[in-house]
Amino acid sequence: MAIHNTFYTNEFEDVIGFYMHADVGEQVEFIERVVQLQPRDTILDLACGFGRHSILLAKKGYHVTGYDQSADYIERAKKSAQEASVNALFACLDMRQLDVVERFDVVLSMSTSLAFYDDKVNKDLLRRIHKALKPGGRFLFDQANILWLVSWIMSGNQSKTEELPDGGATHHRTYSFDAAKCIVSMRCTLERGQKRAESGWDLRYYTLPEMNSLASQIGFDVLNAYGDYDFSPFRAESKRLITVMKRL
Repeated sequence: MAIHNTFYTNEFEDVIGFYMHADVGEQVEFIERVVQLQPRDTILDLACGFGRHSILLAKKGYHVTGYDQSADYIERAKKSAQEASVNALFACLDMRQLDVVERFDVVLSMSTSLAFYDDKVNKDLLRRIHKALKPGGRFLFDQANILWLVSWIMSGNQSKTEELPDGGATHHRTYSFDAAKCIVSMRCTLERGQKRAESGWDLRYYTLPEMNSLASQIGFDVLNAYGDYDFSPFRAESKRLITVMKRL
């Protein structure tokens, strides 16, 4: 079992609080503009997490499906959709099992939620996404910029300890970088009294030249690359690498 399967659960929800604090409204406006969403477009939010983007997009009238392999997250997304009175469809699905043909106008991969596996599997995932899109469909792939991330890690952030807001838990995390494989690993330990839980993730971050090459091999055309949700162009110092592709 991949280590991240235990990380994306209710047990570690407080550790990933930054996802909940992100400006979803700003991000959805960015999505609408850069992928040129049309009324009633069909959207797949792949690895949708708590469904925050899916629910807001559904409120705006788009037909949204959210898949995530975390049963905890999908349960939370369904509850939130019900509370918001929107018709977003959520289902528990490992993205490696995605197998639909030309169903969606747009596929989203937000917050570095793709590329947890080796290059062979990641390439297969991109092929599955290409297959799921209608001809001319758009794929938005958002990940942290590896150039910025490694610089951040090496500038004194290899190891951190923090008290969580509830005051009852301590979170220890360490980061490492495999330069040969371009993989960043995070390991964390969550301590609540006498209870101790360990988890983490390993992510293969792709540079822009690598994304251009992969896109060409699979049948995508990279239309644009952004450095953040403020529409800034991608640069070495950008915190994010957001690529927008079109299925040829």
